Amino acid sequence: MHMNVREQRILVTGGTSGVGRALAAALATGGAEVVTCGRREGPAAGPGTRIHHLTADLAVPGEAARVVHRAAERLGGLDVVVANAGVQHLVTLTGGPDPEVLARARQEIAVNLTSVVELAAAAWPHLAATGRPAAFVGVTSGLAYAPKRSAPVYCAGKAGLHILLESLRHQARTDTPLVRVQEVVLPLVDTAMTAGREGPARKISPEAAARAVVRGLEGGRAVVPVGAARVLLPLVRLCPPLAKRILRDG
Repeated sequence: MHMNVREQRILVTGGTSGVGRALAAALATGGAEVVTCGRREGPAAGPGTRIHHLTADLAVPGEAARVVHRAAERLGGLDVVVANAGVQHLVTLTGGPDPEVLARARQEIAVNLTSVVELAAAAWPHLAATGRPAAFVGVTSGLAYAPKRSAPVYCAGKAGLHILLESLRHQARTDTPLVRVQEVVLPLVDTAMTAGREGPARKISPEAAARAVVRGLEGGRAVVPVGAARVLLPLVRLCPPLAKRILRDG
């Protein structure tokens, strides 16, 4: 199912910085009405703006459902939900049960996986009620397929999100065939989260990532690899040990 973003009512989580902010701008430029959310205050909405901001901490239980409710209320419904919010901490779990490390790990799991479960459950009735093609989109990473040493909890969360989206896709085909489930697999993106970090491939800009997400949304493919992920995913299928060795220290 192809989709034009013009006039679509879209919720993008994690929209105050990085890919989410660029994505909200790209969607609004394409004619969509967008609600974003983030832990920080967003810019004040001027007259005629197509981007509206909600302040929310998705690590807190119930916040994802509240964001969906507020977004649907503001937009008069929802056609697309993009689960983009993400947190990454570089942690070592082999040094014993450090309370700070475990607190960061719990936050990663809450934002990167648990909140998406809540987001999907809250959003599905709205998406199914449109009576026309709708979409639930999850933003994952090449690290969901080939993890790196320094961020085990982040990699596990993104791998869990990949499986969650695949299972949701099976459910949607049976229960709500007009709602498609998409996974956008990003490479290393030049954001505050990745500052000072490099990988086996060059970083892409948030704007380039946002354009790829929009193209993927409009094209309708179930899995949309972006940038270096277009090489990584076939490599994972053909030679998993090599793919994992390449990203292990990335």
